[in-house]
This record gives sequence, structure tokens and C-alpha cells, in this order.
Amino acid sequence: MNPSHTKKSSPTIWDKKAKQYARFSHDPNTFTQKILTKIAQRGISFQNKSILDIGCGTGVYTLHIASSAQSVCALDFSQEMLDILYSDAQKENLLSKFSFTCSTWSDFPRENTFDIVFSSMSPAFKSDEDFEKMNALAREYCIYLGWAGKRISPLLDEVFKAHGFTPKVPPGSDKLKTWLDTKNIFYTKEYIEDEWTTLKSQQEAIDSMLWHLEINEKEANETLVKKIVASYCNAEGKVAVHVSVGLELISWSK
Repeated sequence: MNPSHTKKSSPTIWDKKAKQYARFSHDPNTFTQKILTKIAQRGISFQNKSILDIGCGTGVYTLHIASSAQSVCALDFSQEMLDILYSDAQKENLLSKFSFTCSTWSDFPRENTFDIVFSSMSPAFKSDEDFEKMNALAREYCIYLGWAGKRISPLLDEVFKAHGFTPKVPPGSDKLKTWLDTKNIFYTKEYIEDEWTTLKSQQEAIDSMLWHLEINEKEANETLVKKIVASYCNAEGKVAVHVSVGLELISWSK
């Protein structure tokens, strides 16, 4: 075990999500590749740079970045996510470039800085202090991909509605833009839409719906969830979970 592959004693709700989370792919047609291309078009290069990836998850972006970077600090609150990233980094012969930290963003130490600080779809940012810390730890660039007001999923929306809950899109880019404007920091932004369909087993779909209820602090009616999920099953017993989202890619230089 890499000595910097630190482990927290208590599991998190994100540990439950790890097994169903997206994995690193060499497919050139993924949304990940689309975002990385847009970053490169802004003149930002990861080549031979030190990188901090906040909320790295299983490494969907992290491993692509590591292929050209000098070093990558992979930070995530979920040890299960980091374990998957660790395994995939081994398979890609990139492990020597990594350090791994299982921690909240607020607990992450401030003594080290990085050439580029990157974050994609992370729930780590809850306050202006979180954005200030991101900015302070970067020497050259900050890159942020976050929610921008749109998330539609017919199955998930039906499950939420059945529980008397209208879900809100997670907070994201608006908070960051407000902070950047307040600090008079010039930034580049682009609104991007994407959609995808994931084919899950019936139990995987049930587990996913229960997870979404839990993270929104809603008590689940498991019988009702199973009934709704069953109505989405195809002839092969699979459930197509469709999601469409609106995201914003924001970057700024130091």
C-alpha cells in the first residue's frame, strides 16, 4: 500500500455510491474527453504540472490528467472511490505520479500549493472559504466543472415525487461566479449540456434511488421505490436510467 494512500475509519454515503460510479475510460468520445478538449482550447496544459484534484472520485478525469502531469494529489472524502482510483492507476502504470488523501476539503492542509487545482462535480464547496482555499492553493490555474441549474431524470424524478419531494439541482457554478465577481477575478465560463443513459440491473437501480433519497435526507419507502423501478424494467429485466444535465466549465488564471 502506498504510504500516502491514507484511510479514514468511518465509511461515508459516497462509499455506497462507489461501485456504481463511472470508471476511467480510453474511449475518445466520452464527455470527459469533451471537457478536457475544452480545457486545452483555453490554453491550459497539464504537461509536467503538479495537480490537485478536489473530489476526484474514481478518477474519471484524474487518470487522463495524470498521463501528462508531473504529479497528482487525489483528494476525496470516500475511501472506496480512492481505492478504485488506486487500482486503475496501477493498471495504467501511473501510480508513481499519485498521492492519495481521504479527507474533506475543509480538513485538507493549506501548506502545499499546486500548479493547477482542478475539481469536477464535487460537493466539497459549501462556502466562500472553500473557493478562497481553492484559489489560494493554485499557482497557475483553477478549473471548476459544476452544476448549472439543470438535472432531469425521469426515474429519479418520479421516485422523488412519490416521496413528496421536489429535488433541487445541487449548488454549483452560480456560487463560484458570485465569489469570483466579488473578488474581481476574471474568469472564462461555458455552459455545457449533456445526457446519457445507463443500463442497470433492477437491484442496481433500486440501490441508486435509495442512495439519492438518503443523500437528500429523505426517508425511503422501499416498497414504493421497488414498484416504481419495476415499471421501468425492460423485457430483459434491465432498467434504463436516463439523465440530462446542464453544467458550467469555469477557469481562471492566477
